[in-house]
Amino acid sequence: MSKDYEKLSENYYNTHAKKFEDSFDGFLSGFFKRYIVKQLDIPDGSRVLDVGSATGKLLTLLSEKSDFDGFGLDISSEMTKLAQATYPKFEFVTGSAMQLPFENQSFDVIVCSASFHHFPNPETFLAEVMRTLSVGGKLVIAEIRLPIFRQFYNWYLAQFSKEGDVKVYDFDELATLLEKAGFVLIKGQKHWQIQYFQAHKKA
Repeated sequence: MSKDYEKLSENYYNTHAKKFEDSFDGFLSGFFKRYIVKQLDIPDGSRVLDVGSATGKLLTLLSEKSDFDGFGLDISSEMTKLAQATYPKFEFVTGSAMQLPFENQSFDVIVCSASFHHFPNPETFLAEVMRTLSVGGKLVIAEIRLPIFRQFYNWYLAQFSKEGDVKVYDFDELATLLEKAGFVLIKGQKHWQIQYFQAHKKA
């Protein structure tokens, strides 16, 4: 029987939402958020979606550099409730990355920070990003990089993970997924345990 990864993620993060920022997961996620902020320039007036927004901190960090309309999506209702209470200037929605609850071409930038490995069907997610991005819009992904232990770690996830983690991708595999989905890769780089991608939706 296959796992319901989204339900596992929902249950885990509902339980851990209030203590997430003080947890080891929260500590590690901070590295990804800070890396994105350093790399990404967002034009003022943009509409930005953070998929897997957790407590909403990434949008707040990004808003220190530019003025945009920010939205967050998370599978955990407890996370979105906490994010909305903490950062009321943004709009947070509970929902699935497999079926983004937004209109076509709603966003200029979609960001995914250390969440892609939770998605049970990455092709479906990328198709949804393609649908909801404006023409020429930008997708940003920062993901876990495990060049040595990745295969063992993925075996472990398949056997034992209760947090909804599906798979950690290698750099070329993730780049290929983006290109097959119709994105134009404009930046791809590796930094320690982070792999980072910026891609445009074709005009």
